[in-house]
Amino acid sequence: VLEDNDYGRAVDWWGLGVVTYEMMCGRLPFYNQDHEKLFELILMEEIKFPRTLSADAKSLLSGLLIKDPNKRLGGGPDDAKEIMRHSYFNAVDWQDVYDKKLVPPFQPQVSSETDTRYFDEEFTAQTITITPPEKYDEDGMDAADNERRPHFPQFSYSASGRE
Repeated sequence: VLEDNDYGRAVDWWGLGVVTYEMMCGRLPFYNQDHEKLFELILMEEIKFPRTLSADAKSLLSGLLIKDPNKRLGGGPDDAKEIMRHSYFNAVDWQDVYDKKLVPPFQPQVSSETDTRYFDEEFTAQTITITPPEKYDEDGMDAADNERRPHFPQFSYSASGRE
């Protein structure tokens, strides 16, 4: 993307690598406040890992953060299946994931759609700026219809039957 090349789903695996790196390491794999220097780091620097990271975790992150999208883990014809086969996920029963049989280690208890108790005050204390709606959305639909649509129509996961 930074080099203005065509890109496919491999860019999503790069994004997964960045988010996973941040979750595992507590920081971004590349960071600089100056965007030009940040882009240079992304394009040129090798990734550094904390010593505490397991070999499988390092291998997964290294694979997801390969700069060449054609060589990136998940960048081949097997797409996500290539990632699912990675040794980091050996203990994962993907059929159980698909069947929604897994119990999460933490389930937030919320009282309403606006219950924000699990969000850091750094975010909830920010001032909300509301942008006036357009008369029509990008699909040419009357924007007033948006109020009658679900909040996330493309998000289909439901934990029903597990309570």
